[in-house]
Amino acid sequence: MELDGQPEIGLAASDREIVIEVEQLTKTFGALSVLNGIDLKVRRSEVVCIIGPSGSGKSTFLRCMAFLDPYTGGRVSIEGQLLGYRQTGGHQIPQSHRELAKVRRNVGMVFQHFNLWPHMTALENVALALRVTRKLKSQQADKEAREALAKVGLGDKADNYPSQLSGGQQQRVAIARALAMKPHVILFDEPTSALDPELVGEVLGVMRQLAEEGMTMAIVTHEMGFAAQMADTVVFMDKGVILEKGSPDEIFKTPRNDRLKQFLDTWRSRALD
Repeated sequence: MELDGQPEIGLAASDREIVIEVEQLTKTFGALSVLNGIDLKVRRSEVVCIIGPSGSGKSTFLRCMAFLDPYTGGRVSIEGQLLGYRQTGGHQIPQSHRELAKVRRNVGMVFQHFNLWPHMTALENVALALRVTRKLKSQQADKEAREALAKVGLGDKADNYPSQLSGGQQQRVAIARALAMKPHVILFDEPTSALDPELVGEVLGVMRQLAEEGMTMAIVTHEMGFAAQMADTVVFMDKGVILEKGSPDEIFKTPRNDRLKQFLDTWRSRALD
């Protein structure tokens, strides 16, 4: 399966088209402020890994990027189009369901929990969205679903139900479901945190393959080794703000922020246990 619309991977990051632009993003739940003025750009074929302690706002940030959680203030633009709201007379008015779907049609999402339908086979789980959202006929939907399953190494598991698959295989079905929609960018929210340690590698392997092929990805992760090896940009968050952003070498080898240094020291000490 080709990754539609991807440029040559060797193109300088600063010259690539901006796929997602976040400007002064805020999110509150009642009196609780979860995100506090975040700015971020994700460019075509870039892999952005978002790290930080639990409760720092990482997953909320990612969900706001897809408007699964409506943001309170600021802007999120997908390929130049405002997401979630439309600008009218100097005010942001909530988009209709149809307008929202149109803006985020090229955004895929993979969650921490697989969210597969237990009464459907792997093939049916992947093909369902193709029939419902892309309005494909069953034969074409099944064909594209099989291609997506083969892409993640599960071509021989198409007729298996989720209960017959390991956790790692179920997460790969979820990735296939996102890929089948042919997105321009995929957002991953802690895709390995619900897996047993021995199953993590097979999911990271699929993500590594996608990165090498030029898929644009924003990934909330606790897998520091993956972030160090595969990310173009690493973002460190704490208490709803981005405290430091840079290349993997800058973040992991020469961190400047004291809170980031503390976070990395804790991670390294746990890795040695």
